[in-house]
Amino acid sequence: MRHIQFALPLVVLLFLVACESSSNYSKQLEQEQIKIDDYLARRGKVVVSEYPADSLFVIGQWYRFSDDGIYICIDSLGGGKDVANGDELAVRYIQSTLDENPVVISYWTTQDRPYPLQIIKGSMTNSCEGWDDAFELMRRSGTIAQVIVPSKLGFPEAATGVIPYHFKLSMKVVPK
Repeated sequence: MRHIQFALPLVVLLFLVACESSSNYSKQLEQEQIKIDDYLARRGKVVVSEYPADSLFVIGQWYRFSDDGIYICIDSLGGGKDVANGDELAVRYIQSTLDENPVVISYWTTQDRPYPLQIIKGSMTNSCEGWDDAFELMRRSGTIAQVIVPSKLGFPEAATGVIPYHFKLSMKVVPK
């Protein structure tokens, strides 16, 4: 009986802590969306939530895909091979936070990094699901796009910290 008296308050305490942390996570996700909306508003970006019927994006138009929360803007269309699962991609990118004074990490030029990052399209080993989704939307080798990746689809440190990132991405299919 004495064990039950000790265990019951412990179970109640654990339940309250679990409820509080899940509540905090949902608040963090709400704050993340506010941060994304604020970022786009500060830059005067208009976002369209309808996928183009002909699958052709308007250059410079921002799109939001409600299923996963990714935002994308195609800056230039590539003229190369269509990207398919299993293709090896050479990726250059610039990553930045959405703050007014962003923290920027650049792997855009050979001065930043001598070789582009090599990933396999559609591979479960890629650590950023949001990139894989973006490459699907970018469609052709050589395309350059801007992408906002919500934390849940980002790299592990983004997911852990509930931090959305803006990426400028360039990808090319590596010839076999």
